[in-house]
Amino acid sequence: MSDATRELVVQRLGRRAYGDVHALQRELQAGRKDSGEDRLLVVEHEPVLTLGRAHPEPKLRVAAPAVEAAGIAVVQTERGGDITYHGPGQLVAYPVIDLRTWGVGATDLVTGLEEAVIRVVAMWEIEASRDARNRGVWTGGRKIASTGINVRRGVSMHGVALNVDPDMGHFELINPCGLGDVEMTSMTRELGQPVALGEVEDAFVEMFAAVFGCTLREAAG
Repeated sequence: MSDATRELVVQRLGRRAYGDVHALQRELQAGRKDSGEDRLLVVEHEPVLTLGRAHPEPKLRVAAPAVEAAGIAVVQTERGGDITYHGPGQLVAYPVIDLRTWGVGATDLVTGLEEAVIRVVAMWEIEASRDARNRGVWTGGRKIASTGINVRRGVSMHGVALNVDPDMGHFELINPCGLGDVEMTSMTRELGQPVALGEVEDAFVEMFAAVFGCTLREAAG
């Protein structure tokens, strides 16, 4: 997936509320043709449950009031996939890129995101792969990363969420990806020791660039 003409602006957002970053993605997606700039947003969210466009009814393991009591919002989105959780300790990456300019399709983008995650966790000696039953990244039958994108007029948004060291109890509120038998895991859980989110973020940005053959430029400010 290499092309020497691809340039990617990396925007590191730190810890942000989901709604703010969702709005930013929409703005960047709508303005991509005018700006001529492809971006990779990397962020850590406040706790939130997001729903895929084809699954507006949240698939919960608990009564809805329990989710409210935990202070976790539920947000409808336009991405593919089903319900998922985002929260502190999870690395989320959103590529807002012109797929036609890059010469890749939507499936290629999802596969590339998965490949970047597989390479990243391998750096921490976690063996991971894809699973035919569901998109995302799996290790030992447990899901460590989830994917889901939206493409509008050839420009992508949404992306991938890698569990580095989130509150795994929050996944118990839902049927992740709409599947009742999915066991979620994290890098910290697999290794039995803490993993630094910042180190994983740096590794992911590098691996994304390697998978797609693009040069990187950090966003100003």
